[in-house]
Amino acid sequence: MRTILFAMAILAANAAASDTLAPWSSKTEPGDIAKNHVEQIADAGPAKHTYTVIQGGTVDGQNCRSPLGVGMNREGVSDQVWESNRFVRLENVGDSDVINPWLSNGRNTFRNFGEVFASAVTPGMSAKEKALALWFQEIQFRYHAGGDNKELGDPVKVFNSYGHNTCGNDSICLAGLWQKAGLKAAPARGVGHCITQVFYEDRWHLLDGDQAVLYLLRDNETIAGEQDIVRDHDLIRRTHTSGITFADNRAHDEWESALYGYEGEVKGQRNCNDKTSMNMTLRPGEALVWRWGHLTPVKYHGDKPIYPDMVCNGLWEYRPDFTKPVWRQGATRVENIQEKDGELSAEPGKSGTIEWTVRTPYVIVGGQLEVGGAGAKFAISRDGKTWESATDNLDKFFPPNGPACYEYRIRCEFTPETRVQRLAIVNDLQMAPLVLPSMSIGGNTFVYSDETNGERKVTVTHGWVERSSSTPPPAVEAPIAPVDGGEVNGTDIAFQWKAPPPADGARIADYHFELSDRVDMKWPLSTNFYKLISRTADRGQAQYTLPAAGLLAPNHRYFWRVRAKNSQGVWGPWSKVWSFTPQAPSYPLEVNLVYDEKKTEGILHWKPNPAGRPAVKYRIYGSDEKGFAVSDVPYQVNVGATRDLAAQFPANFIAETSDAELAVLGPKIKLPNANKTYYRVVAVDEHGKRSGPSDYATAPRPVIHSEPPTAARVGGDYHYQPQANRSLGDLKAREINGQEVRAFFEIESPKYTIVKGPAWLKLDPATGTLVGKPDAAGKFEVTILATIEREQRKVDEAALVWGNYRLLATSIEKLAGTPQSFTIDVTP
Repeated sequence: MRTILFAMAILAANAAASDTLAPWSSKTEPGDIAKNHVEQIADAGPAKHTYTVIQGGTVDGQNCRSPLGVGMNREGVSDQVWESNRFVRLENVGDSDVINPWLSNGRNTFRNFGEVFASAVTPGMSAKEKALALWFQEIQFRYHAGGDNKELGDPVKVFNSYGHNTCGNDSICLAGLWQKAGLKAAPARGVGHCITQVFYEDRWHLLDGDQAVLYLLRDNETIAGEQDIVRDHDLIRRTHTSGITFADNRAHDEWESALYGYEGEVKGQRNCNDKTSMNMTLRPGEALVWRWGHLTPVKYHGDKPIYPDMVCNGLWEYRPDFTKPVWRQGATRVENIQEKDGELSAEPGKSGTIEWTVRTPYVIVGGQLEVGGAGAKFAISRDGKTWESATDNLDKFFPPNGPACYEYRIRCEFTPETRVQRLAIVNDLQMAPLVLPSMSIGGNTFVYSDETNGERKVTVTHGWVERSSSTPPPAVEAPIAPVDGGEVNGTDIAFQWKAPPPADGARIADYHFELSDRVDMKWPLSTNFYKLISRTADRGQAQYTLPAAGLLAPNHRYFWRVRAKNSQGVWGPWSKVWSFTPQAPSYPLEVNLVYDEKKTEGILHWKPNPAGRPAVKYRIYGSDEKGFAVSDVPYQVNVGATRDLAAQFPANFIAETSDAELAVLGPKIKLPNANKTYYRVVAVDEHGKRSGPSDYATAPRPVIHSEPPTAARVGGDYHYQPQANRSLGDLKAREINGQEVRAFFEIESPKYTIVKGPAWLKLDPATGTLVGKPDAAGKFEVTILATIEREQRKVDEAALVWGNYRLLATSIEKLAGTPQSFTIDVTP
């Protein structure tokens, strides 16, 4: 062990606590005013002490911070321009241990698994409400970033220490919380992605906490499950994915849809650690310091932070008072040590030893020793068995990689010459910024509590900065459209509101828009309605235009609100909650295609939806893409690595009809974009307003829908290119040679064979064309058949539930259509 020689190495406790950390150390203004509030708590018995702290100024950490995003695509996880909070120091200044102290501002009650659950779930909630409440809490307090997998599957540690995890760990956390609510949870199967789905109301529902998204069925009320979105990728592609800070990007939404392709039944389970707590004991002279900001360089556990400003470095300080005998109670072992006038030394003629155990609820990421005296030798042990010499800098004992540390031992050895008057064991901690006991402008009520049975003396010191250089925008006064409490014609809505006047000359730079089917606005209807307008096509305007019709249910009351942010990055308050009811037709039901083999005709049928306005006509769309999006014009599709398809797909509108059926498949059908494999129907009311598209119907395949030439001449060339419907499949993700690849892997190519025909009629195997030169007159019966060979892939489901695509086997499925028979009349 090395000897530490310090004359006066100790720093003042409050000085260490009040050090301004990055990034706020570089964001000062001349008018900033530093403030402190000291609360003394001294009584006996179980404590619950309530007090209020007033924060002045016009800006704080809350109104200078945008909502939390996903951050996976380096789009930024939260835009925060300033923070008013600096530190809160919770210190035991008495002579006895303080058991399980905590300081709550009403927003940071995440001390244990039960509190994480209870922060979201309230009595009387339905199963759906519990599932949504826990999901929305998750996306408000954590973002996507990697780290120590042994740590990040624990909700208490995620919320308090880290503030982030990856998809697999997030799926574990949500699964455990849903099961705490009495709901079944099971893994979904996505390539390169881990998700848990939850069971209620007799079906599975997929709520992705990692990517901050849920998908609604066509009723815009039921949350889709895994098999719903596997079948119909359009449910994903019509939804904003990857969080509120990620800009609208249709190609990215299609990229997300490619993750889902496993069609097997839902099974398996997932759960998290529910035993962790933030319990702690503060010995006399021990303090926990919550701090806003991070050291430079940032100290952390796990992977190097993608967003270092989302890490806070707090402190755990132990400063035993050697002038009082009580210091001995805080030590784990004391041998041959005497004290006199606050100075420690070894007993005469002996060597002495003191061991302390440091134990914190936050992960330890660094530390230092501050010693007043001479000749002491220190050592550190993480396991109580192996010891290593320590100097004043303890950082090497708490490296980013390796097991997380919440407890260690420190030993001080005395020779006859050693003298120690003062000692501070100071550890750097990693803390998540959003659950610290923060303050905001106005009155802040705090509740201190602990479980000490005897007397306690605790000092709580708040440090903050007041700033009044920027005035937040006022609340948006009124909507322009929809009118509050009114009805709206259609669901293709552009929400508009009156822009608030600029304050202090700062223009309005952004708006936060929310829409819910709940008047209390507890969570959004879907992530299409939880938006930063700067990330949409409406950026710079006081409006939000829905990307398509049919994202809202007709004759259903909805609630919405907005708030504004100025060019200095300061958010104003929310507007009042406004309401409206859209009136429009609803999507057609029970869409199906019936193919008559004798008539060689496929007729699409559907039923009017009793919800919403009556339809006066219907628009029919067809495509060979599974899960296609309806479009009246050519449109871009993310085809990934596919080389056989152009990225621009043609328009897929077929026809309009007032009936509830339409012939769409067969040789006699000449409508544009007919003779496809997949069909959707859109209802139109008397005002011309459209519904969203229906679920799709699938036609049998391959059906030969071309008309063959039935006349030929002897010696002349006969030529017939048969055409049959097929499926392009949809964009899917697979792992190929260790790389994740997205493409249309399931493009089908019909092949044709001659079942019956004259000897002169041949099939060109390269093109599938029937060719020949008749050598005699007469009537010749011909029958041809189209077939499709589809690859079936068996993947390792046990690997896929963790996002790993592992192919086990392949096989070929053969689809045979209805033979096409015709007669060729050959004349001389």
